[in-house]
Amino acid sequence: MKNVKILREIFSALKNLFVHGGILPALWGPSLLLASCALLEGHCRPITALISFTLPLTVYAYDYLADSRVDSLTDPRRSRFSERWGKSIIASCVVTLIVLLGICRDPLMTGLTVVLLIAGILYTGFFKNLTRRITGFKNIYLGLIWSSWAIIPVAPHALTASHLVVFTFIFLKVYVNTAFSDYKDVESDRLQGLRTLPAVYGENGSSVILQVINASGAVVLCAGIILGPVPGTGVAAVILAIYTGLYLHLKGEMDIKRATLIADLEGPLHLILILGSLRFH
Repeated sequence: MKNVKILREIFSALKNLFVHGGILPALWGPSLLLASCALLEGHCRPITALISFTLPLTVYAYDYLADSRVDSLTDPRRSRFSERWGKSIIASCVVTLIVLLGICRDPLMTGLTVVLLIAGILYTGFFKNLTRRITGFKNIYLGLIWSSWAIIPVAPHALTASHLVVFTFIFLKVYVNTAFSDYKDVESDRLQGLRTLPAVYGENGSSVILQVINASGAVVLCAGIILGPVPGTGVAAVILAIYTGLYLHLKGEMDIKRATLIADLEGPLHLILILGSLRFH
C-alpha cells in the first residue's frame, strides 16, 4: 500500500508540473523550431531543441510565480503550485540553460537565448503595462518572440521569401493560441485592466477575430506552397489550422480549462510536420 501511495503522489506531482508548471506550453518551443526546420528544409541540433524547451519553461515559471497572487482568485491550483515550486523550477531551468549553452558553444544561440529570456521576463515586469493600452499587445509580443526563435536558428545568415512566409504563419499561429489561452484568465485580466481580446470583445467577438486570423495563417502558408517558397510538407501545417478552427468553434461546449488544454496540445502536434517531411521525401 505504501508503494501505491508513493506512486500516486509521484503521478500527481508530475501531472501538476505538466499542467501548472508550464511544461505543456513550453513544448511549443522545440515543436515550432522543428516545424520551421521541416518547412524550410533546414536542420536542428538536439542541443538546440533542448534549449528551445528550457528557455520558455523558465519564462513561464517566472510569469506564473509573478502572477500567483492574482491567479489565486481565478486559478488557485496554479497559484499554490507556483508559490510552492516556482523558485525551484526557475533555478533548475537557469542552471540547465547555462549548462546547455556551455555544451552548445554557439555565440548566435547564446545571444538569442539571452535576448529572448530577457524579453520574456520583461513582459511580466514592464511590457505588460502596454497591454492596458494596446488591445492584444501581449499576443503580438509573444508572437514575435516565438517566431524569431523558430526562424533565426534556421536562417542565421540571410532571410528569404520562404523564411518570411513561415515567420508570418508561426506568428499568426502563436497569436491565436496565446489569445485563446486568455479565456481562462479573462476575470483576472479585467481586474488588472489588461486589454486582451476576450476581455475587450467578449467571448463571441474575440472568437470570430481568432477564426479570421487562423484562416489567414492557413492562406499565407497555402500561398507559399502553391508559389513555391514552401515545400509540400506545409500541407501538414494546414491540417493543424483546421484543428485550431475546431477548438475555437467548440470552445463554448467545453469547460474552459479543458479547452485550453486541448489548445496547448497543438504545440506538440506540430511534430506531425516531421512525419510529413519523411512522407514527402
